Amino acid sequence: RPTTAVRNGEFDGNPATEGDTGWSSLIDAPLHPEYPSAHSILAAAVGAVLQAELGSAPTPTLTTTSPTAKGAARSWTKVDDFVKEVGNARIYEGIHFRTSTEVGAKMGKQVGELAAQRFARPD
Repeated sequence: RPTTAVRNGEFDGNPATEGDTGWSSLIDAPLHPEYPSAHSILAAAVGAVLQAELGSAPTPTLTTTSPTAKGAARSWTKVDDFVKEVGNARIYEGIHFRTSTEVGAKMGKQVGELAAQRFARPD
């Protein structure tokens, strides 16, 4: 996880990198693997299903609220913006590397597209 990498930066074999032993992530690291990002997988799967359902129709405003952030709400007008923000949040929180969120988003998109194909409602 980033916490270990940042704190031990001087041991990574790159002379331009320094460690920061006092650095900590904004949230506690969850008890699941760093790679790939599960949140990114879930967001991209939801996004792919939404895209499949919407087809060429305009995307309605998407809004979610967070019970852990005292009900704070976020809204998006593009599905891709939602998926990217979920991945970026995991990076900004300090619990995932970008590669983990990018790979997770690719995996989630594949899962969502497969689900949409297999379980599509008839017109």
